Amino acid sequence: MKISAVFAVKDEAEYLPEALRSVAFCDDVVVVIDDRTTDATAAIATAAGARIFTRRFDGFASQKNYAIDQAKHDWVLIMDGDERVTPELRATLHKLEPARGTVAYQFAWRNYLGHKWLAHGGLYPDRHTRLIDRRHARYGQREIHELLEIDGTTETLAGDIIHLTYANTAAYYAKVMKYAREEANWTEVRPTVRSAVKEFAVRYVKLGGWRDGWAGLVSALLLAYYRLIVRWNMKERS
Repeated sequence: MKISAVFAVKDEAEYLPEALRSVAFCDDVVVVIDDRTTDATAAIATAAGARIFTRRFDGFASQKNYAIDQAKHDWVLIMDGDERVTPELRATLHKLEPARGTVAYQFAWRNYLGHKWLAHGGLYPDRHTRLIDRRHARYGQREIHELLEIDGTTETLAGDIIHLTYANTAAYYAKVMKYAREEANWTEVRPTVRSAVKEFAVRYVKLGGWRDGWAGLVSALLLAYYRLIVRWNMKERS
């Protein structure tokens, strides 16, 4: 089957070249660029043979829906600039023949802190649905940790996506702060201090985050801290 790979990106010149190489097997590649981008993202995407669209950013979900709409084919692989398709997943996609009623596929994410794969602490397999039949799937209104609304069956595929999630601890901290502030604007459930402590204990001890060494410790601490930041921002909002 023919697959379109789509990206919605901003200032991804550092990571985009490898991401585009990883989807070179796709029949069509679309890159939607935030019009606030200031680096060489557009030139890199053009050199790779992608079709380029520039759009004012009005939310992650709407940006991705726009990218999906530009695809030439109904089966769409949704990618971010810091993600790469592994050879195992590529081989799976090459021979994929969707069963009747199957309109979406999920697969595992390998999240990285620097060069360290966070293989424990609940961060693997961390499956996401990213291959969809756009006639039966679309992002909903939620703009933070956006979710696909799918009318049909979702199956799981073999193979992983490599996600270069955080370049270093500082980048991890910055992303935690950003998403926590945004989540505080839409969630109605205020996390408790106890829930933050439990978050750390579950991720670091029960789910084996300690097996990932220093990276596992940093991850468990920051994900617990995330709950506290959401709590504090909600308190300020009220």
